[in-house]
Amino acid sequence: MKPVEFAGRSLIGGEASGPALVSRKAFTFAHGVDPNTGVVTDVRSDVRGESVKGRVLFYPYGKGSTTASAWFLETVRLGKAPAAIVTEGPDLSAVIGSVLARVVYGKIIPVLCSFHEDLYSGIRSEEIVKVSGSRLTLDR
Repeated sequence: MKPVEFAGRSLIGGEASGPALVSRKAFTFAHGVDPNTGVVTDVRSDVRGESVKGRVLFYPYGKGSTTASAWFLETVRLGKAPAAIVTEGPDLSAVIGSVLARVVYGKIIPVLCSFHEDLYSGIRSEEIVKVSGSRLTLDR
């Protein structure tokens, strides 16, 4: 396999790796992810039934209320959080949740956005993703 690298925008810096979980629909942690299990429960989600735990979570944009940050933080507290989050545009709920994860629990969960559309159209769930700063690497 040959590594393919993409450059984007780092909203919350850090390093992480894990299998991708790719949603093509708007995403929310608030009433959309069970913090106890990390499983997506949103009935409108195309990744319902999948776990975010340890995954690099891709989605186009966030939806829902401001409580999504608190739900995200609860997944961190319970050890069920994603390894990183990648969105097409900035998702303030993910950013706030990640900042709180660092402040409250000392956990670094990178949040990135603004990659070339080739990444979003080509990424598939289960691909191994490495995040470092504003860069993503896929082994293809």
